Amino acid sequence: MLNLKNIALSLCATMLFSAASADELSEINSKMPSGAANGVAYSYDDLASVYGQNMDDYYRPASTQKVITALAALLYLGPNYQIKTRLLVNNNAISSNGSLFVNNGVLNGDIELEFRGDPQLKRTDIKNLLDTLRKAGVRKINGTLYLNYGYFAGHDYAEGWSWDDLSKCFTAPPASIIIDGNCTSIQLHAKTIGGPVTAVVPANTPITVDTTELEVVTASEFYGGCSLDMQRDSHNVYRLSGCIPVQKKEPLGISVAIQDPNEWGQKIVSGLIRDLGITVSGGVKLTRKTKGVQIQYASYLSQPMHVMLKRCLLKSVNIIADSVAKTIGTVYYNRPANYYMSSIAIRNILKKHDIYLGNATVIDGSGLSPHNLITPRQMLNVLEFIKLHNDEIHMIELLPVAGVSGTLGGRGSLMKAPLLKNVTAKTGTIDGVSNLAGFLKDNKGRTVPFVYFMNNLSYDEKTRQMIHAKRISKPHYPHERMILEAIYNERKFLNP
Repeated sequence: MLNLKNIALSLCATMLFSAASADELSEINSKMPSGAANGVAYSYDDLASVYGQNMDDYYRPASTQKVITALAALLYLGPNYQIKTRLLVNNNAISSNGSLFVNNGVLNGDIELEFRGDPQLKRTDIKNLLDTLRKAGVRKINGTLYLNYGYFAGHDYAEGWSWDDLSKCFTAPPASIIIDGNCTSIQLHAKTIGGPVTAVVPANTPITVDTTELEVVTASEFYGGCSLDMQRDSHNVYRLSGCIPVQKKEPLGISVAIQDPNEWGQKIVSGLIRDLGITVSGGVKLTRKTKGVQIQYASYLSQPMHVMLKRCLLKSVNIIADSVAKTIGTVYYNRPANYYMSSIAIRNILKKHDIYLGNATVIDGSGLSPHNLITPRQMLNVLEFIKLHNDEIHMIELLPVAGVSGTLGGRGSLMKAPLLKNVTAKTGTIDGVSNLAGFLKDNKGRTVPFVYFMNNLSYDEKTRQMIHAKRISKPHYPHERMILEAIYNERKFLNP
């Protein structure tokens, strides 16, 4: 016989729990900055039930997009995949056993350096490749040294990347030719108000810096709104204008992204081959396609994919994410791929594993483009797959840990128990966006995948300046912390 009393009590408890949860969520949301948009999704039971709010609204993922890129790379390329930079020689200049035909120090025929977008390639790696020629007795190349930059197709920058960020190293171009991260530094010496500014760049760095229009001012003038501006052109010429605060002790250091990676590579390689004492009769030239029949003579292998991805996810390195995304596309289609082809390849790879992104917009691999759009529920599906298959792909271990590592090492919302060391997640930050996507250990020790998207953040000018100067923590952090603590304590909000 049915116990009507117990049923009534159960229904009453359920109603009270739902009402309390709604009130609790309302109280938490009162901590949101005015006008901001928040989407949350999480699950305790492998997506049998999904909780959160605004789960099917679209948000800009920012760098949480890297989770999608990294997962596709691990599934398709594999954790041990390495990007190969190759040194090729003319087929008539090499024997069947791999030794070069060198006559009195002369190697006849063209040679080629084939770049494949290794995002961590250093000039020392290239020098070591070229040094294999010197060690084989080559002192002169009777031909041309070609730099092949045709591994990727399309533009170096993805749709929607902010033009005023392109001079900054976090948007360094993920081209086929990447050397030293396609980024360099400039030291600006400005010792006297109204005096000249001297720019110093590292030795053998092929860029030009023009400071003739830069004015040295007091610190108060500078921080009062007279900023340092930079114009750049396709020949890696940087023209600085506006203001710089007087630097009486140490020079002001700035980092700049290379604007023309092909010219950058051409000048660096020209210098390296010259330093090795090897002359090239035809000079160093650029090409998108291999000239003639070339045979691999030597190669340099990047770090394994899982090692690159760990740095990418810990430090949120955009050039790694976008290079990996385009590598996925190029390998998938077996031809040079652009951003669009790569995004389709990533979708298809995930689809093969029953991960569907639906109407999500995938523009790049890094999340730099504000045109990327995804829902919390769609991102949660990605995270759930990672959780269920982590014994195979070992991806959770690549993510930052609250208070311990990477971009979560000092995140203000996570620096106290119970979230400290219990949250493992990828951050995502562009202008007006501050996101988290990852996993937390709840009060029962379960690994709970969660998505926290906070978009449309906008503040008054004073608050914005104080955030930029790191004088205050980000105003949305109390809300972020309260949401994550609620998830930790198994509070099941449902406000779709």
